[in-house]
Amino acid sequence: MRASGWRGICLAAGVTALMGVALTPASAKEKLNEFAGSCSLQGTSKFSPPATNTVQPLTTTYDASGTCSGTLNGRQVSNAPVEMHNVARANGSCPYARTTEPGHGAITFADGTTVRYSFEFTSVGTEVDLTMRGERSGSARAHATFLTTRTPPDVTLKCAGEGAPEVPMDMSLTTDSPLVSKSHGGRR
Repeated sequence: MRASGWRGICLAAGVTALMGVALTPASAKEKLNEFAGSCSLQGTSKFSPPATNTVQPLTTTYDASGTCSGTLNGRQVSNAPVEMHNVARANGSCPYARTTEPGHGAITFADGTTVRYSFEFTSVGTEVDLTMRGERSGSARAHATFLTTRTPPDVTLKCAGEGAPEVPMDMSLTTDSPLVSKSHGGRR
């Protein structure tokens, strides 16, 4: 083999090796958060505009606190304190609502570890069923109810009149497979 041919092969091999290093996907270096288990939460759903008995486009926000048990980033947790924040757009009313596109949410543990997900829901009467998908992978099912010990007795009157701007809601969720999301700074 001639020297120029050998140099060409070596140069091509070197370029290919460098490209392989440069083209390593960012996800290989990306830190991920993962949770598998169950959670129990108590919070308040807010509606903009206020929910009435007439179906209308609205934005719903759910802020809650509670506990989760299971596996968080490979370590066991039991009744770990968490905060949840969900936002979604829906066609909704007091008696019925359904997301019009996936909403976005996050469960944040006391150490700052956050697991992000998208979700969809359907509510009929006081009951809400949700499906959640981890930002990277995984899924969970959740059930929520507006019928809580904190629910004021005038909610149905507000729904029939000026609307209910917020209603207490309790939720329980269980993962089908671990919810996995990118670690957005903070602790892993």
